[in-house]
Amino acid sequence: MVVVVVYRLRRVIVRLARRRFLLLSLLFVVLWLLGALLFWAAEGPGVSFWTSLYWALITMATVGYGDVVPHTSEGRVVAGLTAIFGIATYTLLVSTLADYFMEATVRAAMGLGVLHGKRIIVVGEGPVCEEAVDELVANGLAEEAGWLRESQPREEPPIDYIVGEISERSLRRAGVESAEHVVICYEDDSKNIHASALVRKLNPRARITTLVKDRVARDILAMLGVDHILPLSILGRLLVSSTFEPGVARFIADATSARGQADLVEIPGKGRTVGEIEEREGVRGIAVMSREGRLRPARREERLGEGETLIALRTREEHEATG
Repeated sequence: MVVVVVYRLRRVIVRLARRRFLLLSLLFVVLWLLGALLFWAAEGPGVSFWTSLYWALITMATVGYGDVVPHTSEGRVVAGLTAIFGIATYTLLVSTLADYFMEATVRAAMGLGVLHGKRIIVVGEGPVCEEAVDELVANGLAEEAGWLRESQPREEPPIDYIVGEISERSLRRAGVESAEHVVICYEDDSKNIHASALVRKLNPRARITTLVKDRVARDILAMLGVDHILPLSILGRLLVSSTFEPGVARFIADATSARGQADLVEIPGKGRTVGEIEEREGVRGIAVMSREGRLRPARREERLGEGETLIALRTREEHEATG
């Protein structure tokens, strides 16, 4: 029985030690109440308990307004002890808070913290992920994006990041459960499948975009409900275009980045015609995408239906002219 009591008491002490601020707060309240009770008892009926509480709080803070003072020897002893313990407790509280904020800052700088309120989460590392992060920054989404990677970066990334393996715990730290979009950009199909499965488990509502090399892996990702699967084979097409149609390849590379002279954008139709969207948004319509994901050429007089979007080209000059 004694062993069980000692074991449980030890567990309570360990838990309290891990919550040092809570322990110190409880100690402060105990000393406050004890000082008020002793002062109330020492000064007699001339001082109410509520006045004693006020006096103890002011004395522990060493403010000393002088509106309530001890008149007995016992009261002066209580006042001295209350001031001493008050200074010690306040000092410990302030140092604990400083340690907490310092630790949080260091953990965040090393990628060991937790991301909050991120709408877009990038999962993975390597050149493809770095390009994805740079593109998010170029689109003005740096504050809304977070990055989960497996190793410490050589240079400080332009967005908030954490370091961790592909696991539910790491994905929760990255804020995947509340994210709207998750971009998984490993160059390894097995990692992309693993990460996609965990993300779908933690957040069934998130829109997942990932890379794939193998056709079998693509089928698996589709079964997992991945919304957008980008095959790496598209690079082969781009290589051939660069050989025989270098202008086409250059246009694709430029138009798929917000950092280029032109940018391909997708604009919701909202019942407007292609011409109305072009005039309002300062773009040039190229294609219309239906709700089912099918593409057709954009015609200026065509009115877009519910759920349809316009794929359009916006040049830097047009973007600056429309603000």
